[in-house]
Amino acid sequence: MKLRQILAAGLLLIVVTVILYPTTATGTVNLSARYEQAVIEAEPPVGRLVFKGITNLYVSFSEVRIHSANEENQTGWLPISFGTPSLDIVDLKNESGTILVTPTVPVGEYNGVMLAFSNVTAVFNGTTAQVESVPAYVVVAHHFAVRSGSETNLKLKFTVDYRALNSSSRVFFEVKPLLD
Repeated sequence: MKLRQILAAGLLLIVVTVILYPTTATGTVNLSARYEQAVIEAEPPVGRLVFKGITNLYVSFSEVRIHSANEENQTGWLPISFGTPSLDIVDLKNESGTILVTPTVPVGEYNGVMLAFSNVTAVFNGTTAQVESVPAYVVVAHHFAVRSGSETNLKLKFTVDYRALNSSSRVFFEVKPLLD
């Protein structure tokens, strides 16, 4: 009977380990946005150009990937989202600016984030217009670690250039990590 109890306890321990392993081998990634309008320097006497009348810029992404630090650039891209809700990055009523929260990211070291724009809509001077994002996707070099059972906060600054908004319905994005 004693041997049987020991084997049952060992088997139970193995089953519990197999069941709980995925929860200990993942962490959460919280990706958020901050907005800044690009400052355009023009020749004197014009000086700095500031585009007014842009009240909203709704952005969504068709895909978000992170890059494993141990892999080469062409490989190692792990998809963490295939579509995000639209986020107004100009008027962040959602004060955190959350793009997405993914609770099941494998534990590890990462060195990049890739965002593929899917839909960008601008509201300027009361008119809503679908605009093209340039570039169509961005790769942000940023080293971060995902730890077991913990949350990793990634903050990205979206600097937006509206120079081509009226002439060609384009908005230019520069995205960089915000370091705390």
